Amino acid sequence: MAKHGTMRSEVKDGVATIYLDRPDKRNALSTELFEDLVETMKAWRQDDSVACVVITGTEEYFSAGLDLDTMNWASDADRLRWYDATYYGYLELLEYPKPTIAAVAGPTFGGGCDIAVFCDIRVSSGNAKFGFPQVRFGLTPFVDPLLRIIGQSQAKLLVLTGRRIDAAEALRIGLIDQIAPEGELLKTAQGIAAEIASTTTATAVRTTEMLRRSSAMDPMAAYVYGHVQYRDVHWNPAISQRMLDARKRVGTRAS
Repeated sequence: MAKHGTMRSEVKDGVATIYLDRPDKRNALSTELFEDLVETMKAWRQDDSVACVVITGTEEYFSAGLDLDTMNWASDADRLRWYDATYYGYLELLEYPKPTIAAVAGPTFGGGCDIAVFCDIRVSSGNAKFGFPQVRFGLTPFVDPLLRIIGQSQAKLLVLTGRRIDAAEALRIGLIDQIAPEGELLKTAQGIAAEIASTTTATAVRTTEMLRRSSAMDPMAAYVYGHVQYRDVHWNPAISQRMLDARKRVGTRAS
């Protein structure tokens, strides 16, 4: 994994963690970084030992955004490679079957902010700054899923102006879900991931799928879809055993 060396990763107790690792560029986004992201995450898609993925940088910065050196394409082939890398990078996050958590600090700009937005849950440190400064170069940002998370009005303020906001404002408008105590960003994010992993990988995957699909369905279709998922997890041997074990514990306490 990470053949270009732009990130490190580890798996522990059902939680996979990706560390963006371009310190000389403050994790600015390059073609190689997106390719590494796809390669790393794809390896865990069918891995039942991974229930949740955390993506982080350092306690000082998540990503400064686009690596401007990347835009200095030597050929049309390099330009097309960049387009493909970004397309499939964000798509991997958008349709990833397992829950993803962005743990961000300091500069979380441009494409780095997009990575956070494309994750299911966002945790930040108090020093985090968010924004889409690429619009000031004339580039267009992603507006979806941003507008689904913070609403049309707040999304317009961010993507039309390129303004930057701090962690407190990001929490107020719903861009992030939690501000971690100082120095405990990764611990906080991995703690949430561990809670998710404790429900079993099968449950995390099916619940993530329901969260992703149900909002596009009419209420009856969403109900039927949810019941099918509920029924199917009951057939999972590990989950069935958990239910039996819980029943035994309850019976023991009652007696």
